[in-house]
Amino acid sequence: MRTLLEIEKAIARLPSDDQLQLIKDIPALCPEVFPRDGWYSILQDATPRPAFSQFLDRVDAEYSHAPESFPVLNEDSLSEKP
Repeated sequence: MRTLLEIEKAIARLPSDDQLQLIKDIPALCPEVFPRDGWYSILQDATPRPAFSQFLDRVDAEYSHAPESFPVLNEDSLSEKP
């Protein structure tokens, strides 16, 4: 466990560009965890995930009740910097 904490701390100290590169490289560093065909196999996986489905149902119900409480996402809002 100590090694994992050391790795997490080291990653946190990396410049943001290096952190982004690491995110891109992780599938190649851990091929046994990431399928070869990437997101396609994950998206095609029909394994039931009841907790996630319940979460999405709650979000959908909240949106149906009060859509104005959700942020508007479009090309302009995504390109704005805080």
